[in-house]
Amino acid sequence: MTHTRITLVALALLGLAAPAFAQSNEHDETRQVRTEDLGPFRPERKADLAKARDLIVAQTNEFRRGEKLASVDVNETIQKTAQKFADYMARTDRYGHTADDRQPAERAAAQGYEYCLISENIAYQFRTTGFDTADLASRFVEGWKNSPGHRANMLQKHVTETGVAIAQSEKTGAYYAVQMFGRPKSEMIEFRVANPTGEAAVYRVGDQTYDLPPRVVRTHQVCQPADVTLVEDAGEGKKPKDFGPRLVPKNGDRFRIDRTADEVRLLKDDSPVEPAASKDR
Repeated sequence: MTHTRITLVALALLGLAAPAFAQSNEHDETRQVRTEDLGPFRPERKADLAKARDLIVAQTNEFRRGEKLASVDVNETIQKTAQKFADYMARTDRYGHTADDRQPAERAAAQGYEYCLISENIAYQFRTTGFDTADLASRFVEGWKNSPGHRANMLQKHVTETGVAIAQSEKTGAYYAVQMFGRPKSEMIEFRVANPTGEAAVYRVGDQTYDLPPRVVRTHQVCQPADVTLVEDAGEGKKPKDFGPRLVPKNGDRFRIDRTADEVRLLKDDSPVEPAASKDR
């Protein structure tokens, strides 16, 4: 018997990054996947989903290393989060980042993952005759690599953990894949900026500007490295200007404002004495 062969691929992504609040970087619409849209499922091959999942992790890490990035380790909590969502989409054939009326960060938090960064790629694949294990895995990976937004999620520099899951719908035969990346809250970068002088100072961390009163220390927590530099008022109606060196903090670093008659500088502070601290997260 001759079978009509139909292959369908769909991709979606969501990226979230915040120590307290997460926002989507792409509009997301949930869709209902229907048998009449896919065609009849008459599988000649059956993929091993656990092996396909492991292949996706391995191929993603190979891709990251090829781009001079560190590999990501499988985190059991993220893996569980991905599996529950893949199972949900396969059970309901509802496809989209908010198919279960929750954001990826909400699903991760519900499983107990305290995130600093979290992002998600999803996709579904269908072919009338099914897939073998390696083919299914490579199709998901190549689809994400060839889509700019998904590729960006795969190549996030500061994520350290991942979780991947695949589930198949009994009704339609569609395979749903979820790929998550994370950086745990425990890997936040904490640093301090002190102003031991008698005058206020202004500095910038990334694209956020802060006023620092005299004799105050502010503690920052960031999910990924961000330049720290001093800022001066450029005049009414003009954008403030950065000046001095741009320092990139590491966890535990301390910086201080140094003021002389001729200049104001931001220096790395290795002294053991600090003023009383106020905290800004």
